[in-house]
Amino acid sequence: MKRLLIFDFLIVKKEFAKLGITILLVASVGTGVAQQPKKEKFIGGSSTPFGKIMQPQPAKKAGYKKLTFYDDFDSINSIDKDSTGNEGFKWYVSRPGGASTPPEAYSVSNSVLKLTSSMGTQGWAICSYSIKKNLGHSFRYGYFEARFRFDPSLGKNSRWFPTWWSYSVRNSILRKKDHWAELDFFEAYTGGFRDYDGAFVGTVHDWADSSKIHYQNSNNWQPLPKDTDFNRWHTYGCLWEPGKITWYFDDKPLMTVTYSATTPPNPVGNPPAPAGTYSILDTDPQGMLLILGSTPEWPMYVDWVRVWQQ
Repeated sequence: MKRLLIFDFLIVKKEFAKLGITILLVASVGTGVAQQPKKEKFIGGSSTPFGKIMQPQPAKKAGYKKLTFYDDFDSINSIDKDSTGNEGFKWYVSRPGGASTPPEAYSVSNSVLKLTSSMGTQGWAICSYSIKKNLGHSFRYGYFEARFRFDPSLGKNSRWFPTWWSYSVRNSILRKKDHWAELDFFEAYTGGFRDYDGAFVGTVHDWADSSKIHYQNSNNWQPLPKDTDFNRWHTYGCLWEPGKITWYFDDKPLMTVTYSATTPPNPVGNPPAPAGTYSILDTDPQGMLLILGSTPEWPMYVDWVRVWQQ
């Protein structure tokens, strides 16, 4: 539709006035006024005092009543940003092989951790354990939850993706690669330089013989509702009980894997996994460390991380 010239508009306004009708000029007339660019809406994080943090339903049902690890990211001081490897931090930047995540890969503002990584780290930016000095926070069993957000449209720009996961402490330190576990609480998996399709990918891995032997759960890929807005805060959780792992999205269960030392896991997987698969989770002497990470091309924003145990 053609825009009215100012002269034409005044004529129309005069005619309407004769009829007793008032009209409002709600848009600029002509082509000389540029429209202001739309600003991105800021989404701040939350900061909850320790005594006010509510126990989530999955943890309550499993009997995991104690909050053994948490970070609201009210300060960057919970991160060993100087890579000292010393005690007293919740997060460390040292990685297997001796490298460290550079300071430009993370920042804290308004109770939100903005996190990328450095290239080639496969989503390992910060972790709960110091690889350098073999100390920190490691876990066996519990309800692991993190509240974060990311822009799903950036997947096509990045080789890796936003991820929240855990890994064998022993293999991180010794790098023997004989037999170890990996438990991915959530990955915005794309396969690299592809659009993110909105699936919740949660995977338990059983690795052996320098990765030549590998089993993972076949039900690890679960679609989320089409209207899910990943730019908004959501809680990504994983309940790890003896012989049982269940993944959660906003406290709602998505899929479950059961396992034991004497029987094949359920689901058995493809190829079928033998008896005892995933039991390394229960016997790894130092337990599992927690990891957060993404890439410079696809940052993730973390509101908080919590671990509930008995």
